[in-house]
Amino acid sequence: MLSSVKTKVHFSYFYLLIGFISLFFSNGRWAIPLAAFLAPIFLVRFLRFQKPLKGFLFLIAGGFISNIFIWEELVPISGIFYYVMTFMMSLFTALVFLIDRIYSQRLKGIISTLVLPSVYVIMEYISVLTNPGGSFGALSTTQSSLPLLQIISITGIWGITFIILWTASIINWLLDNNFDKSALRKASWAYLFPIVIVIFWGQIRLTNVSSIRTVKIASINIPSSDMQHIFNDQPDSINEKINSSFLNNCEIAAKSEAKIIFGNEIMLNLNSDKEAEYIEKAKSAAVNNQIYIGLPLLIYPIENPDVRPMNKITWISPYGKILFEYYKAKPTPGEGNYGDGVIRYFDSPYGRISSVICFDMDFHELIQQVNEKNVDIMLVPGNDWKEITPYHTYAASFRAIEQGFNLVRSASRGLSASFNYKGEVLSYQNYFNTKDAIFYSDVPMKGQHTIYAVIGDSLAWASFLFFLLVSIFVFRKKKKAV
Repeated sequence: MLSSVKTKVHFSYFYLLIGFISLFFSNGRWAIPLAAFLAPIFLVRFLRFQKPLKGFLFLIAGGFISNIFIWEELVPISGIFYYVMTFMMSLFTALVFLIDRIYSQRLKGIISTLVLPSVYVIMEYISVLTNPGGSFGALSTTQSSLPLLQIISITGIWGITFIILWTASIINWLLDNNFDKSALRKASWAYLFPIVIVIFWGQIRLTNVSSIRTVKIASINIPSSDMQHIFNDQPDSINEKINSSFLNNCEIAAKSEAKIIFGNEIMLNLNSDKEAEYIEKAKSAAVNNQIYIGLPLLIYPIENPDVRPMNKITWISPYGKILFEYYKAKPTPGEGNYGDGVIRYFDSPYGRISSVICFDMDFHELIQQVNEKNVDIMLVPGNDWKEITPYHTYAASFRAIEQGFNLVRSASRGLSASFNYKGEVLSYQNYFNTKDAIFYSDVPMKGQHTIYAVIGDSLAWASFLFFLLVSIFVFRKKKKAV
């Protein structure tokens, strides 16, 4: 018997090896959807055969090593701060698995399988709300199956996270019970049946085709092929060329029947004393072509050079009126000024239109404002880099599924794409392999109300409640045993 236990302990390092390899593909630069499911299965299995503290330390080390490689150049942090961040990520993830290891010894029945997904959701929920990266890198963003992703319209991203970790927990529970008939029957009803319902419902939602009218939206970019020529000039000349070409391309897009036109984040660089003059030109272009124009501006306050430039988008109507200005609310470290965080919109014949800027879309609590505003189309100027392309754009589409709006994200140095409220890709253009300066999308004029917009992060709070009740039960049971 003792020999059998030792054999299982030794063999558990094989589980650790598979889990460790899977970690490199479970998120970050080499993310594969299946690997996100596989890694926790084997890490949980390893920990079940180890002393808790020893296994915990192994998981911290494995997670730390993999995080160093998979997040390199994906996050705008370097030096010691990068290593602190990747270590903290592995520490908190390992802590989740340690809690599952401890509770799995003290809980009986299939209810024990809910501990791991609940605690992981709690950990990720706190992380998303408190860290400066928002939901960037959230486990749910590794998934690409549209039928599965439809659950986001009910639970938010927490539903995907819960399913991934619940799968790992269920498989380990079945292994612990040697896949006996009773365990298989319970798993079929408690886990498999709900998952089948989720996938089936998602497929129905995708096949439910509505007859909503569309509007042609254009976003203006500076193609990489042209950028090389522009950078041969002096900086002031670069900005003048870009600013002029933006309005010229607006007229070209209008002739192609685009009704709403905007550009990449901080595409238009202006000193504050030149802003009013440029806006007047844009108003004339809007009136002459009867189009809505969104100006992605970076304004340098010459009256106070020590103040960082202002990153904003200014929307102009076909009547030459300024509809609203929106300042980026969640800039990446070292960028611009924070706005007031209030999302604005305007009504048009093509639906209710709103805008946020790039990184704002990684903060679900900011975007939740739109559920009270009935936004139909969200237009997002973005500015990425090669390492986060196309990840950052697809991650933004999760907000569209959550809140039920259609989305166009126009990204310099990244993937520009449009999505409907189901997360389906309508059109796309990769900055790194196109010569086109204009990206067109035919976008539905009407969004859809979602359950998530009403109940918000209820699944995360339910996970808190479940873990609290289970913890009370576990510690009372331990106290009685003593």
